[in-house]
Amino acid sequence: MKILIVDDIKENLYLLEVLLKGSGYEVVTAEDGVEALQKIKKETIDLIISDVLMPRMDGFQLCKECKKDDSINRIPFIFYTATYIDIKDGEFALSLGAAKFILKPQEPETFLKILKEVIKEHKEEVFIAPKELIKEDEGIYFEKYNKRLIQKLEKKMLDLEKANKILQEKEEIIYHLNQFQGNIIHNANIWINALDEKGSVTLWNEAAEKISGYSAAEVIGHDKIWQWLYPDEKYRKEIFAKANAIIEKGEVLQDYETRIYSKDGKVKNISWHARNLTNLQGKIIGKVAVSRDITEKKQAEEKLQDSEEYLKILFDYAPDAYYVNELKGNFIDGNKAAEKLTGYKREELIGESFLKLKLLSLTDIPKAAKLLVKNLRGQPTGPDELVLNRKDNTKVTVEISTYPIKIKRRTLVLGIARDITERRQAEESLKESEIKFRSIFDNATDGILLADLEKHKFYSANKTICQMLGYKQEEILNLDTKDIHPREYLPHVIEQFEKQTRKEITLAKDIPVKRKDGSFFYADVNSKPITLAGKTYLLGIFRDITERKQAEEKLKKIMDASIETMSSIIEAKDPYTAGHQQRVSQLTTAIAKELNLSQDKIEGIRIASLIHDIGKIGLPTEILSKPIKLSDIEFSLIKEHPQIGYDILKSNDFSYPVAQIILQHHERLDGSGYPHHLKGDKISLEACIIGVADVVEAMSSHRPYRPALGIEKALEEISQNKGILYDPKVVDICLNLFKEKGFKFE
Repeated sequence: MKILIVDDIKENLYLLEVLLKGSGYEVVTAEDGVEALQKIKKETIDLIISDVLMPRMDGFQLCKECKKDDSINRIPFIFYTATYIDIKDGEFALSLGAAKFILKPQEPETFLKILKEVIKEHKEEVFIAPKELIKEDEGIYFEKYNKRLIQKLEKKMLDLEKANKILQEKEEIIYHLNQFQGNIIHNANIWINALDEKGSVTLWNEAAEKISGYSAAEVIGHDKIWQWLYPDEKYRKEIFAKANAIIEKGEVLQDYETRIYSKDGKVKNISWHARNLTNLQGKIIGKVAVSRDITEKKQAEEKLQDSEEYLKILFDYAPDAYYVNELKGNFIDGNKAAEKLTGYKREELIGESFLKLKLLSLTDIPKAAKLLVKNLRGQPTGPDELVLNRKDNTKVTVEISTYPIKIKRRTLVLGIARDITERRQAEESLKESEIKFRSIFDNATDGILLADLEKHKFYSANKTICQMLGYKQEEILNLDTKDIHPREYLPHVIEQFEKQTRKEITLAKDIPVKRKDGSFFYADVNSKPITLAGKTYLLGIFRDITERKQAEEKLKKIMDASIETMSSIIEAKDPYTAGHQQRVSQLTTAIAKELNLSQDKIEGIRIASLIHDIGKIGLPTEILSKPIKLSDIEFSLIKEHPQIGYDILKSNDFSYPVAQIILQHHERLDGSGYPHHLKGDKISLEACIIGVADVVEAMSSHRPYRPALGIEKALEEISQNKGILYDPKVVDICLNLFKEKGFKFE
């Protein structure tokens, strides 16, 4: 049964939808009367449940419109509302032809009971028509309707005004609190802390942490911080006296300077401002203090004095070679990286030049001279590439940049040299690799395409792909992915490529590729993003599988013929079950598809189910066709047919585990099956699917020893033993196929 729910509040829609779906009903939703009418006319609706107050078209109007239309006026209409709670509202709703007027909220059981009563009355063709007064006199209808609506809207407006007033008051409080927090507590340059009435710390901001060195986690919840900041007991007592004065007498401190010892042992001068903290009743509950570190200027001066040493450290330990030379080229200083680069110690470099140490090759001396000339003019240079001769006569390639600087009114040159030997070697290797790649690319037997992801065009194509597609190379470079695949297959193609990107699959198989002449072929495509010259492209390698696919199709026809032959042999042996395996195969294939199994698994299940009883070839015909109940010995022989089937097929290569599936198709979750009494997940999913389908088909069909029990009895069997004998997920899907999707054996 399909039920339409109409409510403009999404939460109400969701809760009601969950309740109804959980009770087995199919649910359609709409957010107002206009949308509801559209869905009623498009879909077959069996029952309508509607709120009253909604935008565009409310529930009363919706009910009236439904009852006016002869094509839909027999659909039961239920009002379910929390807005219209007056008795006259209910009377008005019922006068429109509603079956029920239900007030929210209702217990789920109560609501469902009312719903079932309405459905029962509808099945008994109890038609509730609008009162004749409403049908004939539209004026009376609108008078009543407007009266009801205006009353509720007035109440709604009053409620909203009250709520808005409360909200404004709260927003004003929050605004002031945020102002306090934003302007005081989170001011990074001011130390803020708060104490409770016992002197324990309750607030310690980031600036307090930074200045004192103590974290909030260390100080909050106790008063030990005063012992740490003021280790001198006599001096600390003075501080406590001021704190107690604030708490007990309400005295306010202003510009009160103290000396503290920070956690790292440094002495700092702090200027305090403090006041009482009171609650809404005016009771003192502690104090808040704001302070500044007034030693900052002195610390800044000390940092300035230390800056020369810091710069020296940075100079010495910089990763590139830093050196300072005169304008004439003589070295004044060099860092550790310069020593490593040249092979000379700093003492060996100072006073010497590039020329004297023969650091430069003869070909690079003119270039170096030009750099010095630019430096003389006050111009920076570089980066310029030079080859240096190290002290051990090995050579390195460097990039040198120079900057004229002034130190104590003296113009010098700061040089920065970076060893790029490995980079140059890597670039050469890259060039060689590119040449090799181009050779492989152009001569590959597979088709190769490079796609520019930004321009959505192909960037490069090899000869093979040009031949495959029938395009010239310059033509391909004006195409995109969508141009070389049939339009109807594009969603599938894109999905396969996205799976490759997510590394869910390594190869996109059986991809249809369109040629220039409109014909198409199938290819296996391996694609992955690659980076060339810092830009990302998509590499696609195409292998034409047309011949392989033709061979596979031929092989499949042969296999299907073989399977059909085996199935016919089984039916000839056991004529009373003729068509059983084909019908089991129909159901197993449908279940496998509902489980979203891969195409390979679906095919394996199809084949296994077509010959799942092949083992009966090894059983006496008189047992198979015996018209009365089998003896224990005879039934024990029947139980051997899965093992016999396995033994027959185990040496055959089906590309699927067909023999194992057949061996397990009579196993049951609780271990009561046969032949090996497997339990739970020891039984393959494929065998579980065939097991359920086998039972359903067998019970619903005629057998020599009994008449057909019917499909209802078969479904009752698997439902009752779901999770005991049969896989619960497989059972649920099987039941859904028969009950909801109309599955029938052909």
